[in-house]
Amino acid sequence: MDFFDRRPEGDRYFAKCVAGTFVGDVAMFTGEPTIAACVAAELTSVFVMPRYRLRQLVAEAADLGDLILRTMTARREWLEGHGYGQVRLIGSRWSREAFGLRDLLQRNLIPFHWHELESDAESQMLLDALGVGREETPVLVRTQGVLRNPTVEAVADELGLRARVDGQTFDVVVLGAGPAGLASAVYAASEGLSTLVLEQHAPGGQAGTSARIENYLGFPTGLSGAELTQRATLQARKFGATLSSVHAGCRFIEPDGHDLRTLVLDDGQRVRARTVVLATGADYRRLTATDAERFEASGLYYAATHTEALQCAGEDVIVVGGGNSAGQAVVNVAARARSVHVVVRRPLEATMSRYLVERIVRTDNVQILAGAEVRALHGQHELDSVTVADMRDGNARRLAAKAVYAMIGALPRTGALRGVVGLDEKGFVVTGDAARRHPDFAEHWGDCERHPHLLETTRRRVFAAGDIRSGSTKRVASAVGDGAMAVRYVHQVLG
Repeated sequence: MDFFDRRPEGDRYFAKCVAGTFVGDVAMFTGEPTIAACVAAELTSVFVMPRYRLRQLVAEAADLGDLILRTMTARREWLEGHGYGQVRLIGSRWSREAFGLRDLLQRNLIPFHWHELESDAESQMLLDALGVGREETPVLVRTQGVLRNPTVEAVADELGLRARVDGQTFDVVVLGAGPAGLASAVYAASEGLSTLVLEQHAPGGQAGTSARIENYLGFPTGLSGAELTQRATLQARKFGATLSSVHAGCRFIEPDGHDLRTLVLDDGQRVRARTVVLATGADYRRLTATDAERFEASGLYYAATHTEALQCAGEDVIVVGGGNSAGQAVVNVAARARSVHVVVRRPLEATMSRYLVERIVRTDNVQILAGAEVRALHGQHELDSVTVADMRDGNARRLAAKAVYAMIGALPRTGALRGVVGLDEKGFVVTGDAARRHPDFAEHWGDCERHPHLLETTRRRVFAAGDIRSGSTKRVASAVGDGAMAVRYVHQVLG
């Protein structure tokens, strides 16, 4: 069998499969469209295994399953490394629409190549060859054809990122696919519970955008947020969990007589849940500087992923914030940027891990501006400079900057949960004893005689895990622990 990289401009041969081997990569587990095509070059007999049977085989036959997973993961890495089967995205660096699509592809771990109109000489040639004008960008080029200026939702549906689950019933529905949500999915699905995970953007949460996590137990050399996300999502799917991205929200309907709660998704689908785990996490606070909103996603970013770090090569950038996420962003972009100014209200030692502080201090092209804040962003069609003021005396100066990465504390992603479950004064979900003391408890809980479990909210059979939970430790490891513990209580209430 011959393998080809299918492109609108023509197929490109790259490999041959001999008899007695198996083909496919991690798309067999994720459900995403395959990124390469094969044709039978001679008379061939092919044994086809449905996805659910492959998952069953991997789960039940440990040695064979490990071999299949390792092989398929290695194949995906090889394909990505050689540029085969990759979606191509063409657009302007300063386009919000292009940034939204880039963020969608990157955070959902879809292999793609970014062609920036301002700096990539090949981008205009591609547009000319495809008969696409600049006014129609961003453009997504797939094996089957070209999508002109598509919405994020359209691309998500095109790539199969949103599952079709209308009318189905699940033992556990997890809202959020950060470390807590993915841990819940792995532990629930591996123990035989039918599991659905719904995510607003893409798996990984805030952790998924981290360039490197170095204090996670068992990884002495660290791992990137993308690596952690890829392993966790593959693990969840291996056990049969269904993951679905790009869901802006859902509406709760009270349980029926069988304790089944209906969730109405933003795309109109309805699912029923015996239990719900809230793991929607937190968002970074928005920068309140003048014109910040105008430059959002076109110069002002709330993550410093690998793509953004590559984009700022040889440029002056600013990182705002003093937590570990900001520290990792500094280390990531400093390796490529000409200069990095770190704007922080307090000394780094007050809020950042020691190993990151020491690394930043030793980096020659990084300057720390403690006791300062960003007051305004400037530029005509693109960001060119930022006003930074000293908080003690108010003295301000203007710094050249092509990008600002802001990580200035987290707000719980609970806006849609207000009135659904009890929240504390800061908007985090209360659980356990705190839920029982909440003013809304009696109304929400009803006449059930038992008390809430440790991670149970003011609503029966609705649990909270990770950064969304009041009193949680904002660390990846603790979020994973929350996710695992939530499943323990799910088992108890399901009896």
